[in-house]
Amino acid sequence: MPIVFDLDGTTIFEGKKMTEEMTNAISDLNKVEDVIFASARPIRDMLPVLPTPFHSFDLIGGNGAFTRKDDKLRTTCFSDKEVATIMDVITKYQLDYLVDSDWNYSYKGDTSHPLYQGLDPLNLAKSVTLNELTSVVKSVLFTTDKHIIKTLESVGINVHFHANEELIDISPRNVSKWTGYQHLSINQPFIMFGNDANDLPMFHAAKKSFVVGNLIKDVPNATWISKEEVIPTIQTLMTSYTKVAETF
Repeated sequence: MPIVFDLDGTTIFEGKKMTEEMTNAISDLNKVEDVIFASARPIRDMLPVLPTPFHSFDLIGGNGAFTRKDDKLRTTCFSDKEVATIMDVITKYQLDYLVDSDWNYSYKGDTSHPLYQGLDPLNLAKSVTLNELTSVVKSVLFTTDKHIIKTLESVGINVHFHANEELIDISPRNVSKWTGYQHLSINQPFIMFGNDANDLPMFHAAKKSFVVGNLIKDVPNATWISKEEVIPTIQTLMTSYTKVAETF
């Protein structure tokens, strides 16, 4: 049964690269079962925080807008109507933003913000103007204005609200980490580790869920764990898989 891990707040913290202890636990688990990473980050920004051996794993980025399997990148873009709405609210309200295409990006805002500090540190992409983006796959808008959120949702855009960071994370209609998982064509039940509202579609589809922290409630078939319990939980899972394998 595949194990799917969120990144920020689940297996990495404060935007820092995955620790050696977490890396070792997941590496050991991968010896007995497939591991997949699913993040709000675009895949470009997942790679710098993942150990190099994990770069070849199946990846879900941008809350499902990006998937990568066998080194082939797949994206789900905003429609022309959705893009027009995003550009309109950016212009009308003079918003700061991060807008991602399939690989390049456009950023306007505080360069000391943690989001910018973690933006393409390996220089894998180009920073371009909004007009130079060939498509729009994902966006972060630095606002929590309810009217703006309502405007975006009125055209079907998915809005994830991050009050503690004073921003919203938006993705195309009917896109989630769960749809990203389906695009990987794995067709197996899975176990999910996550911590935030953008993990809910995965939690609801998972055979078993581990919720890190207390940001969300009412998750079926879930066990709530602290961030300090993530590694011991992974190690327990690995042991249980090994015992099952030894019975055959």
